Amino acid sequence: MFVRLPSRLVAPVLCAVLLPAAASAQVEPRGFYVTLYGQYSNLGSSTLTETGPNGAGSGLRAEFGGGSGWGGDFGWRYGNGWAAEIEWNYRSHNLDSLSKAGLNLASDGDFASNTFLLNGLRRFPTGGAWTPYIGAGLGWVQEIDIDIKPIGGGVERSYSKSGEFAFQLIAGAEYAITPNWRLTADARWLRVGSVTLDNEVANSGGKAGPLDYNPFSVQVGVRYSF
Repeated sequence: MFVRLPSRLVAPVLCAVLLPAAASAQVEPRGFYVTLYGQYSNLGSSTLTETGPNGAGSGLRAEFGGGSGWGGDFGWRYGNGWAAEIEWNYRSHNLDSLSKAGLNLASDGDFASNTFLLNGLRRFPTGGAWTPYIGAGLGWVQEIDIDIKPIGGGVERSYSKSGEFAFQLIAGAEYAITPNWRLTADARWLRVGSVTLDNEVANSGGKAGPLDYNPFSVQVGVRYSF
């Protein structure tokens, strides 16, 4: 059953709920911090075309297994619940299969990226050891590449591209174990979109794509606050 509050009570109720959170945000200390983390990453499948001398043509489907990665960030807490950070991230996803018309052409390889991001975070200090946070970031993909190893040997194919833009959403929490050291855990959704990659073999021509690169990851790390 829903209870309706008189309009004259809405403002006092909102103030009672929001002001303690705002006050706690004000007492968070300002300062720099640095984080190192490891992650598990998941990437969805893609349909693509592979052209060039050794390409497998159109109508391909790539399936990716679980991936792993690592990275770090260097940030600044403003002391009012907000923080900004520069993040570096590398992650790689296993190529489980590359199939065409039900025939598996490859079952080994990887799809990886190296990305730099600028994140903004809204932190919610609780007055205790736990600090939840949410955030978003804009990034630049220094390199994204896929390696394909055919079943039964043959020529390994590699495709890559640089200069893509990325966007990510963040939600997680940190736990203070000492005044300076904290454990972190969060989930991140990175979106690059669809990319078409160029053959890495010089003067050979050929492309692979479009490939969707929008991985979802969970990660744990350790953070030091200066």
